[in-house]
Amino acid sequence: MVIKSCQRFLHLAVVAFALLFIMPGPARCQEKMGTLEELEEYVERSAPKARTGTSLAPILAYEPTFGTLFGAAAFLQRPYEPHFRFFSRAAFSTRGEYSVLLNYRRWYGWNNFFQIELEVDDFSRPYFGEGMGTSADDQIMLEGTTTQVFYWFRGEKRGAMSLGPLLDFRCTNSTGIDGTDVAPPDYGESTLALGYFLTYDSRDSVLSPTSGMFNMVTLRFVPDLLSSSAQESTFLQAEVDHRGFLSVGGGVVLAGRFYVGGSGGTPDYHFRYSMGGPYLLRGFYTNRFRGDKFYSLQGELRKHLFWIGSAVVFAEIGETTDDWFESPEASVGAGLRFTLPPDHVAKARVDFAWSKDQYSIYFIFGEAF
Repeated sequence: MVIKSCQRFLHLAVVAFALLFIMPGPARCQEKMGTLEELEEYVERSAPKARTGTSLAPILAYEPTFGTLFGAAAFLQRPYEPHFRFFSRAAFSTRGEYSVLLNYRRWYGWNNFFQIELEVDDFSRPYFGEGMGTSADDQIMLEGTTTQVFYWFRGEKRGAMSLGPLLDFRCTNSTGIDGTDVAPPDYGESTLALGYFLTYDSRDSVLSPTSGMFNMVTLRFVPDLLSSSAQESTFLQAEVDHRGFLSVGGGVVLAGRFYVGGSGGTPDYHFRYSMGGPYLLRGFYTNRFRGDKFYSLQGELRKHLFWIGSAVVFAEIGETTDDWFESPEASVGAGLRFTLPPDHVAKARVDFAWSKDQYSIYFIFGEAF
């Protein structure tokens, strides 16, 4: 009885913590940009927000489910014509597995851009089962090479609002299963989703926001014809992502996020929602909980320490399931953030997170949100 009461208190405390942070502060009005000829003047006014530069970083890290990792990452940003951003990352494990990611974004004028991202990942993935009732002691490893390709085109419509179509392709060539603790899923599938997105972004900075908000609505449609899943099911998905940022002085920023999504129909393995890992419920291992709908509430207190460094404490609560939401889980943690030399146009983070039965340490690029 005491344990259940403590768990309920922890959940309520996390909700209050995140709700406090998710209330947006006064958003600075974003200018509506015109033609490409105005871009150079904009860059000069906005520096260093949109400056030319590179950031390089070695990778030497430990991830709870993948073990010791090594590799390198590079970021390149050019605000002048041609205006683009490029990110590449290659990581390898001591077991001989690898992951390679390429992300390219190019602008046409200031209002329109396209983005394409390709990731090929040979790491074995942990699988604990479906729903929120999984055990930390029961898992199998799904072996194989996963390929993901994501493409979108954005047309800016008015001020900070934009929208456009997207394509989302996910494929795994399954090669085996390590372990017998959990019944394995059918994960050797190829699926292409068609979609559309709408965003509203009034943040004062993409790299380190201190005010404003970011809102995004994403819709996906997968007809049976575009999936190799044995389920032979057409499905729809919708997600809403709201983030708010508020500076309270002294280099302290309150950041909050409410993220929710659901499916109509039966999504295949790749498009079922997953919690645990470096973005949602960080105190649990990657892929710990899975379902066809989810919600997540996160709060962070971010404190600037010195020129390139800052510190964070965070709390989060969330759930994913095929049934009713009735078993939320929470995690808490702290971390450090560093902008990357030589030009500091990108950021890396180290997070330490704890939950009721697991803890995790992550080294990864970019903020959790």
